[in-house]
Amino acid sequence: MTFLYNKPYSCNAIILGFCLALSSVQAVAVTNFEPPKLDGFNLHAERDADGDKDGVNETHIKQYFNTSGDSIVSMSIKDKVWAWSLNTLNNDSGDKNFVIRDSNCDGQFNEVYGLDDEFHVPDCLKK
Repeated sequence: MTFLYNKPYSCNAIILGFCLALSSVQAVAVTNFEPPKLDGFNLHAERDADGDKDGVNETHIKQYFNTSGDSIVSMSIKDKVWAWSLNTLNNDSGDKNFVIRDSNCDGQFNEVYGLDDEFHVPDCLKK
């Protein structure tokens, strides 16, 4: 951190900080993601799970499969779907594998995660 105290570099640090601040402003731009279509998928299993790591199974999970082995999962509390995931059998990365989450219970899925990323029940659905 000594470079911050060196005068020749302090201007660069300020510019870098400003650029990082601008880039983070762009990162929070709201984008809505469409839930996966259930056409061709059949309900395979339903169960309750702990979606916020508090020891209570408050989240109802429905898992659907198609004949290709692709999987769609919905996560809901009291019939309010707060997340969807899509996992395609023949594509381990990219646009076809994701989790989308409604972060503020407005019905819009405005956050996207990778299948291995951690995500939780939005605060608006917690007791």
